[in-house]
Amino acid sequence: MLTRAEKQEMSDFGTSVYADMETLIMQNIIRHIQNYDQPIDSDTWLMQKLAEVGKLNKENIRIIAKSAGLGATTVERMLQEVVDIVMERVEPGLNELERQKIVDGAVPPKESKNVQEAVKAVRNQALDSLNLCNTTMLYKARDAYKKLVKDITGKAEEIANKQEFLDILGKHVNAEAIGAESRQQAIREVIKEFNQKGIPAFVDKKGREWTPEAYVSMTLRATAGNIANEATFARMDDRGINLLQISSHPGARPKCSKDQGKIFDRNNGSGYTTDLHGKKARYYPLKDSSYGEPDGILGINCGHHAIPFIPGISRERYFPTKDFEENDKLYKKMQMQRSIEREIRRQKRECMLYNAAGDTEGFKASAAKLKQKEENMKSYLVQNPKLVRRKDREQVVGFDRSNSAKAVAVKKHIDKYGTVRYNEDGTVKVTDDWKKREHPSIPKEYKENAVIEIAERKGDTIQINRTFYDFKGKMYRQVHTGPHGNLKNHPYGEKGEHKHEYAWNEDGTLKNRITTDLTEKDRKENQDIL
Repeated sequence: MLTRAEKQEMSDFGTSVYADMETLIMQNIIRHIQNYDQPIDSDTWLMQKLAEVGKLNKENIRIIAKSAGLGATTVERMLQEVVDIVMERVEPGLNELERQKIVDGAVPPKESKNVQEAVKAVRNQALDSLNLCNTTMLYKARDAYKKLVKDITGKAEEIANKQEFLDILGKHVNAEAIGAESRQQAIREVIKEFNQKGIPAFVDKKGREWTPEAYVSMTLRATAGNIANEATFARMDDRGINLLQISSHPGARPKCSKDQGKIFDRNNGSGYTTDLHGKKARYYPLKDSSYGEPDGILGINCGHHAIPFIPGISRERYFPTKDFEENDKLYKKMQMQRSIEREIRRQKRECMLYNAAGDTEGFKASAAKLKQKEENMKSYLVQNPKLVRRKDREQVVGFDRSNSAKAVAVKKHIDKYGTVRYNEDGTVKVTDDWKKREHPSIPKEYKENAVIEIAERKGDTIQINRTFYDFKGKMYRQVHTGPHGNLKNHPYGEKGEHKHEYAWNEDGTLKNRITTDLTEKDRKENQDIL
């Protein structure tokens, strides 16, 4: 009696509770490694971090206990909401049949012991699954922390053994400084891996690890479907109805495809009945169906539902309606939107982890990816106008205005300095127009891929100068449209236009400066000022 989209909506809040719990645990783990840059060797640092496991466990237990309480409340509300929806859809028809004395009379749904027992059974099953999730996340968080600090130490040792790393630090650096610097470089890669894996909430029989979002979403969607079916069955029991019919739709799973559209007897009888038009219809024992199997009819992730079949009143429904097909197409598009939302949330979490670890460069790189994923969402919604952006489903606990503002600032920086950009006519785009500044000082190091433009005044003449910076923010070229008021010393081009090419030593001192004519490429890139 619930569509797949409705089941998904019902499960959203409970799923977000556990996704938030995972994020809080991961943030807590990162807090324990914040002092990765303290001046001690890596072996000593590792022993210190492993000694904190007990304290970490206690903190995580408090996080899980708080979230678990909220999760249990969410399950209760979801079950009641589903029952109310199902009763709104089932009761009017059953009441009319009762009025016509076709089916037995029954107490109101709220007073039905069958409905109450159904809710209790499904609730207990759901809470058992979530309790298993809680336990799994606790010990998986401990394992994740141990792996994290060991990976940091291992990668730090790899980095520390590389000659280029030692050359940068210098010959006389001690083991403590090497340990601190190498861990600082290692943590960026390790956090990325940590964020991708997260904290598993369930390990299945094949050893596959499920994320809290995937496992809880599946559990709650199945719970919503179960209570919808069980509440329907409960009201059928109240009225003495034993036959039910399974809905039908294209693309059904193998086991479901054999059972869809059929009429089943919940008392496990078999035989024939008649439909609304007096047509003979066969019914089968429910025990002979795939009902009760995880991948069977009305099982996990099943899109079917059951409705009461009343002899002489109901009609067989073997084929899906056009509306159902359209709903199925929309559902698939919604699932793609959910996938993009998950990517956005995961990227926000990565930003937070880098921020918590104090890794500014890691945060910048992660924030750039976040903005790209948000652009992907905008593009997808333009292509599918029936979908609406749900920013509430993109939220991550702890990703506050501060983090958001930093991410926006990074996006603006990348839009401006992420790469050298060109106009349609092939001329370079200036990032920093300083022509109104008097006597500007041009830095040898500035922002990566920047192009600074200034106006140089010599008496009554004005020439435009452009300074180019490479991807590391180092000045590598200057283009001048004139001879600096001295054509004799700058015998280049038609009006003294020329360029300087720069090369730098590793210590930042000037290695070489070459003055030469502009090439064809230089003239094309700067033709707007030549």
